Amino acid sequence: MSKGTLGSFNGTTTANVNMLDIFKQNEMATLAFTDHMVIKKIGIQCEAGTEVIINGCEIPIVSGVFELGFGQVDITSLVFKEEKSVNIYYMY
Repeated sequence: MSKGTLGSFNGTTTANVNMLDIFKQNEMATLAFTDHMVIKKIGIQCEAGTEVIINGCEIPIVSGVFELGFGQVDITSLVFKEEKSVNIYYMY
């Protein structure tokens, strides 16, 4: 049995918008998808020093690479403070 579904986002973030809403729109275009999305694993590549807000907690991505392993944190909100070019992979 599968533990989750992999997805990705490559492009420019929208400042102060929950990116999970964008991920849901992308997934709904290709899959039969339920309305509730919880990210179980995530990897982000972006400009060093990018500030992101995960579940309401501000986190600076100092090195430009950020990753959380499967099940470490259930991500329900992912907001970038500014528009940034990013590569993101995630499992939900």
